[in-house]
Amino acid sequence: MMQQYQIENAIQTLIGHLKGATQIDHHIFFKYMEHVCDRNSDYYILGDLQLVANTIKKYGLQELISVISLFDYKAAQQLDVLVRD
Repeated sequence: MMQQYQIENAIQTLIGHLKGATQIDHHIFFKYMEHVCDRNSDYYILGDLQLVANTIKKYGLQELISVISLFDYKAAQQLDVLVRD
């Protein structure tokens, strides 16, 4: 199970590339997103949805949920509920 700092670091890295203006930033974002949403990855972040939801709320990154839905729709639905609580 990932630690809170690891999840925060992964999300901050994702957002840095998402907000980047270049095509390379967007490519890196989606490749990294694919990696952190892969259950077989050492960097899988969706194993502790409450921790991910807390991080999303902490940094005001609700838009990340819609991107997560491209990779894991059920996890995104659960995150949406957790972030609203």
